[in-house]
Amino acid sequence: MDRQFTFEELHAVVAALRGENGCPWDKAQTHESMKGNTIEEAYEVNQAVSDLTATGNPDNLCEELGDLLLQVMLHSQIAEEYGEFTLEDVIDGITRKMIRRHPHVFGGETYENDEERRAAWEAIKAQEHQDNGQTPTPRSELENVPAAFPALIRSQKVLKKANKSGLVSFREEDIFKEILESVVKLQQAAASPENKDQLTAKMGEMLFAVSKLAALYNIHSEMALTAETEKFIDDNKR
Repeated sequence: MDRQFTFEELHAVVAALRGENGCPWDKAQTHESMKGNTIEEAYEVNQAVSDLTATGNPDNLCEELGDLLLQVMLHSQIAEEYGEFTLEDVIDGITRKMIRRHPHVFGGETYENDEERRAAWEAIKAQEHQDNGQTPTPRSELENVPAAFPALIRSQKVLKKANKSGLVSFREEDIFKEILESVVKLQQAAASPENKDQLTAKMGEMLFAVSKLAALYNIHSEMALTAETEKFIDDNKR
């Protein structure tokens, strides 16, 4: 078996790809141009996890994690070239964050249950914001959910933050009522299909209400819809 390359050698390879005699494609990349690739590679990892569950073969997951790691390496290399930060800064930052946010592992703290642990996690995050000169408000917390997230993921995260801050309440009865009302409004809008904007708006209201129910039950709506889509495909293979 050939020897295994090291992390340091990967770092050197990426630097060479971006170097004077490197690859024209790699040299042309920027943080912006790589956004699509980074998202695609993350989805490839998710698919590889599903494949591992289905087949028990980890080879594809190993390969896809490497592709995702390459995105981190390239972003870090570009940043280093422009004096923004280095790969070492990335490693240092995430290591410090994990140690800081896990005092029950690294600091001798003890928690009686998961509720105490989650409360401590949130308190640590709040202190981090304060140390960085940030004073989050309920509305700014909503704005901080990345707009680049898939719509179902973003809506669910926004709703959870809104519920936590008291902007909305999660009452099961009210949410089911909201879903039923949104379906009726969608049916009414569908009576005039030529008004595409109105139909689109009512479809959005219905999906948002369903996302609120998923947030209440702590169900990952994106994964739930993916699973149902896969089930539909499998059912129609026959």
